Amino acid sequence: MSKKGQKWVFKISNPQNFIDFLKKLKLVGKSVPLEIEGTNLFAKVRTPDKSVIKYVSVDLNEVLEGEFPPSILKIGIMELGKVIDVFKYFNQEEEININIDSQTYDNELIATNLKFSSSSLEIDVRCADISLLAYIDDTIQRSIHSTEGSDVSFTMSKDMFQKVSSLTGIDSSPEELLYFDIHDTGVSIRGKSFKKHIMQDETATGYTDSAVYIIYKNQFSFIDQETSEIHFHENRIVVKSLDSDSIIAIGLVEV
Repeated sequence: MSKKGQKWVFKISNPQNFIDFLKKLKLVGKSVPLEIEGTNLFAKVRTPDKSVIKYVSVDLNEVLEGEFPPSILKIGIMELGKVIDVFKYFNQEEEININIDSQTYDNELIATNLKFSSSSLEIDVRCADISLLAYIDDTIQRSIHSTEGSDVSFTMSKDMFQKVSSLTGIDSSPEELLYFDIHDTGVSIRGKSFKKHIMQDETATGYTDSAVYIIYKNQFSFIDQETSEIHFHENRIVVKSLDSDSIIAIGLVEV
């Protein structure tokens, strides 16, 4: 196994875009391997029981300035919250840079350390061993997130996501269920204490018969509150954002 050290230096041109990217991942899990490939920064994260798998990507040019690696660079993050918190220690007007130390392991670039710095402050974050983190194969991720062959689908607005998210707070237990009712007059979402019509006087795409799809209430909070396409399959719901490059699959509950 060969090792060759390399350092990558970037200016963080838009800290908020970087933070937003990390927060979307943190909704599902605290530990994740980030990947830089070409001009994309992306990650795949899942819950420990594998019932939820999420993919989030952002154009590097919207986050960083500098020379990007010629091959894929993997960055193991053990606690996303700690990386997000790094930014609160810098002054808002400061220019922040990130230095990424990496080693080549079996022809792969693996980050070993992140250094966040400004003219007044330096903070080091040790990278996690990639082998200790849950890694989702690209082929499996694409298959699970495929929207082809879905039973029914519809679009849900950002405003509606926020309304439903607020309503889920009425029910106290996170283990309570959330029901998506597909019927001939539209789509409704209901919990133990509420029912919200999210589509009225029109049917979902692909509708043929009334159906009910069920997830756990707490899993709704893993979805980005953005205008999205929602696709229902026999065993999962797939939510694809129309506002960003983010997609999530949630396994359905059988009752």
